[in-house]
Amino acid sequence: MTSTLRRGIAVLCVFGLAAMACTSGTDEPDATAPDTTSTPSTTAETATDDRGHRARIDALLALVPADARGIATVNAAALAVDRPVADPALGELLGLIGSLASDVAEPGEVASAVLVTPADPTVAPSLLAADGSGSRLIDPPTDAGSATTGRLAPFLPTLAAEADLSFVYALDGDAETTTTLADAVAVSGAFDVVDGNLTGALTFHTPAAAGFVEAYNLLNRPATQGDDPIEQPLTLGEPIADGLDRVIVPLPPSPVDGSPDDAMATRNVLKKLFIGMEALEYASAVGDRTEPAWLDFVVKSERFPEEPPPAGSVYIRWEFRDQAAIEAFEADELPAGFRLAPTRFLESDDPDGEIFLALNLYDAAGGTVVGGARAEWDVFVHGPEGADPNAGVRPRFAVVEALAEEVSADATNLLTPAEPLSHVLEDGNVVSTVARFGDDGNPVPVFESSFPVPVPGEAPVARFTREMAIGNDYIYWGHGVSDRVLYNATTFNHDAHFVDVSQLTFTDDSRWAKYLKPEVKDAVYYDNTLEYVASPMANLVDSEHLDITPEWREELIRFTTNGHQEGLMQTAVEQLFTGTGDPFIGREIGNETPAAHYHFEITDPAGLEATLDLPPDHRLAPTTLFVDDTPRHYLTLSIYEFDGGPEGTRAEFGVSTNRSDVDDARPPNRTIIDTLTERATIDPVTIVTRPGIVEHEWDGDAISTRVASSTVAFQATLTTAGATERPLHLDWIEAGDDTCWLNGICDRYYYDAEHLDVPVQLPASVTVEELTTPWDAFIDPAPSAVFFRTNSQQYAVKPWYNLDLAVEPLPFSGVDDPTHTIGGTGTLRGRVNDLVDSDYSYSGDARLDGDVLVFAIDQRIDNAIGTANVYTTGRFDLTTASGTQTVVSCEGSGLLCTGIKSGSTNFYTAQELDPSDLDAISWQVDAAIDLGGSFGVADSASTIVASAEPGG
Repeated sequence: MTSTLRRGIAVLCVFGLAAMACTSGTDEPDATAPDTTSTPSTTAETATDDRGHRARIDALLALVPADARGIATVNAAALAVDRPVADPALGELLGLIGSLASDVAEPGEVASAVLVTPADPTVAPSLLAADGSGSRLIDPPTDAGSATTGRLAPFLPTLAAEADLSFVYALDGDAETTTTLADAVAVSGAFDVVDGNLTGALTFHTPAAAGFVEAYNLLNRPATQGDDPIEQPLTLGEPIADGLDRVIVPLPPSPVDGSPDDAMATRNVLKKLFIGMEALEYASAVGDRTEPAWLDFVVKSERFPEEPPPAGSVYIRWEFRDQAAIEAFEADELPAGFRLAPTRFLESDDPDGEIFLALNLYDAAGGTVVGGARAEWDVFVHGPEGADPNAGVRPRFAVVEALAEEVSADATNLLTPAEPLSHVLEDGNVVSTVARFGDDGNPVPVFESSFPVPVPGEAPVARFTREMAIGNDYIYWGHGVSDRVLYNATTFNHDAHFVDVSQLTFTDDSRWAKYLKPEVKDAVYYDNTLEYVASPMANLVDSEHLDITPEWREELIRFTTNGHQEGLMQTAVEQLFTGTGDPFIGREIGNETPAAHYHFEITDPAGLEATLDLPPDHRLAPTTLFVDDTPRHYLTLSIYEFDGGPEGTRAEFGVSTNRSDVDDARPPNRTIIDTLTERATIDPVTIVTRPGIVEHEWDGDAISTRVASSTVAFQATLTTAGATERPLHLDWIEAGDDTCWLNGICDRYYYDAEHLDVPVQLPASVTVEELTTPWDAFIDPAPSAVFFRTNSQQYAVKPWYNLDLAVEPLPFSGVDDPTHTIGGTGTLRGRVNDLVDSDYSYSGDARLDGDVLVFAIDQRIDNAIGTANVYTTGRFDLTTASGTQTVVSCEGSGLLCTGIKSGSTNFYTAQELDPSDLDAISWQVDAAIDLGGSFGVADSASTIVASAEPGG
């Protein structure tokens, strides 16, 4: 039985989740269906064979004990498959049922079964089974209770006993009203096998049901309303229990023994249900400033997936002429209280640091922060005490000037206009041209450079320091305003290459040349793409150290609160629903009770690898924990808690893996092989992480930990008093950038110095009182290394980021049977800021239905920021000039689409409507629009004409 249970480790609560891991297409039975929890006779004579599966299940349900946390009913014959089941959750479920059944019956004897997960997480699931011959009950328990009196009792009517697979499972939501499923109290479902496909629906019982269904369906329109819908909308069900409305999730049919891709399609739906809706709620918190915005900032390299390949980022450094130049620069160019900071930028720099100015030339990938070629003149500074958490101790980046190919925002200029810049590869050379437009509109040269691309293996390697990376934590601009920035190992754990400065040619007409020695100190070229996450101008409200006028400060605050940051994050949520991008969610590990990590050396890597069902092409890999340590294979148990996380404290078992099909594989990434949490939560493998006993306490001197389930037992004590420090190896830090699961789905993490550069604590003593895992045969029971953290760690996370199944955008094909074509133009003109000035053009078609004009319009917007197309449909009455308009989508510049909510419907008024000539119906749409911040009020004026088509 022990081996059987270990083989079923991933499904100790997943029978309620296996259905979630399978796709379906019919709604759950209505609440008015017969109550399947009545107590029939449990004798074989009463449960006659002609009543079939339903009768057998009714008999078995009467034996379910009152402490059940979940119940699954299974038609074993219908779910029997000859090949491995593609979906790991369903496969583990069927495997567990089959293994348990082999202990109580002859092979093939079980026809119907009920799998029960008890409330006690240390007790294994039990099987109640019946055969098909007279519905004989197999090995019934002697202490039968009644689930009608237990925790699940209110939700038992949701069971559809006649279904091939039905379940109900108690979750740990506290019935608060949010816009996510985190507060769901129970989940249920019913599924049948039809032509080899599992079809059915999930139901979540939650107070958030009404708002959740409305918001989700609006986001998921591309999957449900296209020419070939691949999903059905969610529906809202009336309460069955505890007054909780139901979110009913119909899922498309899925082969029981399909391909792994079929399982991924199901996970994609779950990603939208959980990750997408959590991200939507986080975006709303950004809007009311209770959470920081996190926006993508990607710097291209030759490895960026683009043709022709873009140039990588380059830093060209100069030393200051002398001490007098340094003092003049600090006095004339830096905000009050700031000074230049000696910094060890590269590992080859002086250990005490050096003072320099760097020109960073790069090509940004666009998206949510900046795009196009950019030139930034940077120095490292110390701000006044209190300017940031480590002011005066950790050097920080400061951008003293930025020129950009595309319009961008910064604290000095608010909006920096587009200038004539380029940064490209030309015939094996990196060629950069930086200029600005003069008063006459002609380009004025600022800087030009060219050098041959360094050849890996020939050019000297340049290694960046941790100090350089953590300088990004707070990037200062004019007035001491700073962006809050997070990053990953792309910044600090990749080789760059020195440029041969003897082959570097440049012309410097910048205003900074007067401070600098004429010769270049050095130049470094990045081979890899860089990934950052930025929260722009994050210290405007709270900082007391800004060298800024009250008026300009208010102007910047209005700019950051005018909705564009929230809008950009909501746009990322929309991209998740179309499979074209991923939003960020903020996470923090406060470590009020320190996170602890136990590392057990794997003594038989090959044996463990054969036991684990690793993702394709992945293999176990050695990794290095500490600086100056030796690489080893480890099984790591991590115990920690995300602040405010609904799952409570987590206990994760993980290993280090790399790709066997990649020749130049990076340092290993982390793969989670099992998880226990205080309360039920989701994961992409078993769908719901089973709750277990996860006790983790700190009294100031020692950390006591107990982790227990039916397959895991761990108990240990760390003495924290007298702990020592040790820095983590960069490879171990990079391993957590992509934290993956056994089916290859990964979470991507971004962080700051609190994760990268703060040494971990090694306890004075470690006592492991108990250790039992499914992998005992492959590990040394004495931990090779143990450490804990007491410092708070902030993260931005893209959960399940590599699971993106693209959906065709909603078609914009116009109206059916059009009688008119749409044309027109318009303008937007700012009253105080001409950067908002825009030109509109309208196209589309319309149909005249009596006195109603039905239209489909493409509004193209062109301005300094970029271009966008807003697609809308609507109608208005020719007699009242009023109607409605619905946004289909907005495509193009993220900033221009900010605030335009796809699927939203609003009243529409055709101003100055002239229907006197039905062959040329004209109207206007004029409005004064408050764009917020320094954009101020702008006047929008458009004239639109619907012209009759020839012969229409």
